[in-house]
Amino acid sequence: MQEEPRFTVAIITDTHLRAPEGDQSSPFPVNNRANGRARYAVEVVLAHKREFTVHLGDVVHPLPELPAFAPACQEAHRVFSPLQPKLHFVPGNHDIGDKPGLASPAGPVTEKNREAYEAEFGPSWTTFEHDGLCFVTMNSSLVNTGDPADQQQKEWLEQTLQNANGKRIFLFSHYPPFIDRADEDEHYDNYAEPGRSWLLDLAADNDVEAIFSGHAHQFFFNRYHGVKLYCLPPTSFTRQDYSELYRGTPANEFGRDDTGKFGITLLDVLDNGHRLRFAPTHGREIDPGEKPDIKQTQLIVTPLIPHLRHAWFASSVLPYSGPMEEFSRKRARNDYPLLRLWQLGICTVRTPLRDIIDPESYRRILDFASAGIKFSFFSLGMPDARAFETLARHKELLAGLEVVSSSKTIEDVAHKIADFAATWDVPITISKSTSSAEDHRPESVFAHNVSTGFLWQDSKEVITAALKIALAERQLRLTFQINMDDDPLEIISDLAPRLQQAGMRLTAAVRFADRNPAQPNFDDDAIKRQLALALQAAARFENVEVQCDTFEDIDRGYCPRHGLIDRRSNFRPVADWIADSSIE
Repeated sequence: MQEEPRFTVAIITDTHLRAPEGDQSSPFPVNNRANGRARYAVEVVLAHKREFTVHLGDVVHPLPELPAFAPACQEAHRVFSPLQPKLHFVPGNHDIGDKPGLASPAGPVTEKNREAYEAEFGPSWTTFEHDGLCFVTMNSSLVNTGDPADQQQKEWLEQTLQNANGKRIFLFSHYPPFIDRADEDEHYDNYAEPGRSWLLDLAADNDVEAIFSGHAHQFFFNRYHGVKLYCLPPTSFTRQDYSELYRGTPANEFGRDDTGKFGITLLDVLDNGHRLRFAPTHGREIDPGEKPDIKQTQLIVTPLIPHLRHAWFASSVLPYSGPMEEFSRKRARNDYPLLRLWQLGICTVRTPLRDIIDPESYRRILDFASAGIKFSFFSLGMPDARAFETLARHKELLAGLEVVSSSKTIEDVAHKIADFAATWDVPITISKSTSSAEDHRPESVFAHNVSTGFLWQDSKEVITAALKIALAERQLRLTFQINMDDDPLEIISDLAPRLQQAGMRLTAAVRFADRNPAQPNFDDDAIKRQLALALQAAARFENVEVQCDTFEDIDRGYCPRHGLIDRRSNFRPVADWIADSSIE
């Protein structure tokens, strides 16, 4: 069961409201939907229990120097009035002006703009307490300007954090300090130096628990010396420059209207630490006064281990392209898989053991672990000494170790497993590299293929061989595969009691892939039905865990099939079913 929070804070960002009669502040059609989408987002906030709400900025779209700014602000007051008086605003660059830059697409922050913003939404930096915790908002556009207000805010923030006197601190900034690495080059979506290092070191030195940002219209998760940094999704539109992060076709308006990525965020403050819940809005719109039926976002735990086949940890270099990055490159990473794992209540993932050796994936493994994700690593044959050494330093992130054998009798790893388990307090799984050479069906065309897991028909000799392995307290697990033409209820109901009697556990690996690598499986209903049967069968036994053979779609290459999320990291129907079913 998930821990109940002490209290919850709702966070909304990048609403980009416009004057209700229309204005000339954007050439993109999707921007005309912003007001209706913001109204719906407010209803989503109201549907959830929370102590107060923070808006991370870009409340309106017209810049302060445009005639539409004032009427857009008045519309914002109407839209957000249901959230008052417990609503705190953070100034965004559209509300107050861009940060300093040689090629900014809008005007820089000025004293006049700041005064116009503060007249509408209150101080552009402030602090308040709730339940003994300290919440701090700041004006990120001012940083590095060298203006008197910049220095004033800097001194105020330093003093405020130092005066917190051991209280837990949450900081809210429109711009994220960085989106990929703390030492990345300056670009449109981060802090420039020296302000970036100043803020990050100040936060780390004063034990700030987390920094929340918007601006990029994408989800990013990072850490800096113990400080967690979240860049949260918008309600209005997605930035089309970031559509380059996804290998699928871009969403509407060349990536600007990716409706699967809109929503509000719920910050659950726990006795120790915090967690995020994402409440999607799917780009829905309502008219003034309309009251939609909103389903609350529940805390769920899903006992499913997906295979992370894609490079979930890798960052990409985006094309330099105006208006944001005409003169420099920007490196970014798709972090939506992490957000989707949270939404689905999935706490364990399966990935190659080599991921803990590579520096880039190793860094993200530690980041994911800090965000509540454990790892079930697998290795073809016994791991080498380097891998063992790394694992020994990070046992806390391990859900288990899977050793894949090339022999169905597991004799090639049996004695090594026993020696290893004697000194290693981690659940051990033995799996099988099953190839087309041994699973060929005479009535079918021969097709080169390799998959994970023992075959059900070999279970008698596999279990007999496994019984010869002497493991303390019988931690041993065996992986058997379940194909799309198999009956999960029949296989799990047969294997689970036999393994339980032998003191062992079952890993049921559900393959969404067809046995024929040339045959795709894009049947969402069949995938949902197969996974549902496997999870329902597993719930009857205490010694069964269920895996699925891909988290994200495989839409090219061998064995094309749908996963839980598509190539833009949005939910497939099976993920919608999981989120709605509240599987325990």
